[in-house]
Amino acid sequence: MRSALLVLALLAPLAAWGRGEISHFVDKLSCDGGPYALKLPKTYAELRRLAPLKGERVLRKEEMGAYTAVYRNLIFNGLRLEVVTYSDDSPYQVASAEIRSSQWRIAGPFRAGQVLPPRVGDVATSTLRATTTVEFSGDEDTVRVRLVGRKVSVLTYLCLTD
Repeated sequence: MRSALLVLALLAPLAAWGRGEISHFVDKLSCDGGPYALKLPKTYAELRRLAPLKGERVLRKEEMGAYTAVYRNLIFNGLRLEVVTYSDDSPYQVASAEIRSSQWRIAGPFRAGQVLPPRVGDVATSTLRATTTVEFSGDEDTVRVRLVGRKVSVLTYLCLTD
């Protein structure tokens, strides 16, 4: 019993590693629907034409029986997307999005270079420290916000894919 408790005590800091300093549950937070959703083109071809691509890389391929899932990294100026495309013509899915430039107006009410909206779900954002990393999590997806001097420095959407 003691060894199990010791293992849990040692693993607890690892579970928090890489997460925001503060985490809040926000109802209706989702990467692909609702008020906090990413606003991206419907097709992968349109997504690639969103802006000039600085880089594209296949990260991995997964055989899923009758079709293949291909995980890709798309890099635009101030935006990095990890998307999953499917060989059976299913719509692409976003696995993650990292927004570092105010030119991108695709992140619901969030925008790099601006202050957070006064409320995100039930969270009054004025109570957050001026420089911190905060996570807003829904049932499946998370938005991680790095604040510097109360302004959004980096937005990271972490999205569950099929």
